[in-house]
Amino acid sequence: MIYALFDCTSRFIGEFMSFILKIAYVFSPFIKLGNSVKRAVVPFFNRLSAPKPSETTFELGKWNNEKLVQTKYGLLSGFSDKNSWCWKGIPYATPPTGPLRWKAPLDCIPWIGERKAKKFGNWAVQVMPILGSMGSEDCLYLNIWRPKSSERELPVYLFIHGGGNSIGTSAQSDYHGNVVADKSNMVYVSVNYRLGAMGWFKHPAVTNSGSPEDQSGNFGTLDIIKSLEWIRDNIRAFGGDPNNVTIAGESGGAFNVLSLLISPTAKGLFHRAVAESGLSLIWSTETAEAQSNTLLATLLVKDHKAKNQDKAAQLINEMSDEEINDYFRSQSPYKITKYIPTFDFGMAQWLNIFTDGTVIPKAGYDVFSSGEWANKVPLIIGCTKDELKLFGCFRKDPPRNSREYDLVWGYRSLIWRASGLDSVVSKMNSNSEVPIYAYRFDWGSLDNDGISVLPKTRGRTLGAHHASEIPFFLGTGMGQIAWLIGKTHTKHNRIGREKLKKLCMKYLANFARTGNPNSENLPLWFTWDNTEKKNKVILLDAGLKDLKISYLTDIITVQTVVNLINSELKEPELGKILSYLDENIPFGIKEEEYESHFFAH
Repeated sequence: MIYALFDCTSRFIGEFMSFILKIAYVFSPFIKLGNSVKRAVVPFFNRLSAPKPSETTFELGKWNNEKLVQTKYGLLSGFSDKNSWCWKGIPYATPPTGPLRWKAPLDCIPWIGERKAKKFGNWAVQVMPILGSMGSEDCLYLNIWRPKSSERELPVYLFIHGGGNSIGTSAQSDYHGNVVADKSNMVYVSVNYRLGAMGWFKHPAVTNSGSPEDQSGNFGTLDIIKSLEWIRDNIRAFGGDPNNVTIAGESGGAFNVLSLLISPTAKGLFHRAVAESGLSLIWSTETAEAQSNTLLATLLVKDHKAKNQDKAAQLINEMSDEEINDYFRSQSPYKITKYIPTFDFGMAQWLNIFTDGTVIPKAGYDVFSSGEWANKVPLIIGCTKDELKLFGCFRKDPPRNSREYDLVWGYRSLIWRASGLDSVVSKMNSNSEVPIYAYRFDWGSLDNDGISVLPKTRGRTLGAHHASEIPFFLGTGMGQIAWLIGKTHTKHNRIGREKLKKLCMKYLANFARTGNPNSENLPLWFTWDNTEKKNKVILLDAGLKDLKISYLTDIITVQTVVNLINSELKEPELGKILSYLDENIPFGIKEEEYESHFFAH
């Protein structure tokens, strides 16, 4: 009776959410108009209320367990957020607007008097489904939570939001830091940074002058580095230890964590790292310039300066560098981002993180194999078991809860693990003794008997999906993703879920303090060891009431997945599944290694 009632409730929630989305689409034009008005009006009022600039910086204050804090750049007034203090919308750099677009970020402008820090700063410019163009180029803000205590020299935990480096914001409720600050006794920082073509952009006519950083094209990466410099210079005023900083990020945020590990520009600014569900994707400057040229051609066509892409290419050849630079800089950021194709959840098909030779080494992630990379710090790195089911459940083909659905998204999730976990860590471990703690998050996935702790059929449809570990690592609850996938955290699975959350948060708190997640009375988390049959990956899981911790000893490669497919499938099913796998995986990427292995068939 109880389960029948629960199924009925789940069905109602799903139908209600579908109804809400349909209503949103109907009103989408009005929502977009409202956003346009907001973009035009809000900056004007923000300028009126902004404190006056100061010609000098200030002496850093000491933490005294109060909401008023003296930073190097001015006074900040925060507020009480449950058992923590909070400061939102703190500027960490000069707004990258006007001539500072596509330039390395500059230090924050000091201000006179007290600055209220009670609202989140602007989102970075992005295009969201239904909502349209959002955000602002003036987006370089961070947020801080810390426990209510007089304690100083607390570990600092910088979280970098996800969204494929083209959407997202630190204001998302999933990323709030009050629980981490209180339960883990840390200073928690979240940060906004430039996204998409505003954050990663390289064109010879636009980025060929200024400092090497200005010419790098890696402006989003440099924004995060600038936030780390701000932390180094200011975090003691909040009771944090600038010599014990952990960087962490999920999805696109993890892409950035991996890139910061190899960035000489970030050297010495952090001391530990956590990469959740990242990928080792990186691109040459030639590829970066080619995509910028494609965008230029698109803009010229949309502006009716050329009839089609071919005519636009001819026009570009006739334009001088000065004309191209002036044209790009005359375009609004909303227009630039609007005409970039999108895929899952509105993420832009825009490649990011370039091997420019200054911010990111020319060798890219191959430096891991050499044993010599810029920031050799202890690392927690991992993925979820069913990463790509979050993307698959919003696609019509293959249909949900079919054999094809299970196979396609299961194989794609293995490929994600191969790229974002095993290949990266194997390289690191081949020539270095840096401690690396690898995990796979399994909560919600089907067990060997086909049973999941998730309600209804969500164990099969979603399982341990992309981003499902965030509430367990940060203690924030399901957050905004529930609007997309429905409720997966229920009374039925609460006991086991809470035990796993407590364990994950304890591991991360230990790691942020010492570089080692282990402590008494916790299941042992082994460091990764390339040696055959050695424990490599801890499985983080729980049943309805108890923890289910185990270990993996295998190393997954793309070839491993190829062999698995060939052993499990026969024609005609094999050809059908390969045809599904021939489509672009989420983030718009087809990896060369992936293609060469699969389609040799």
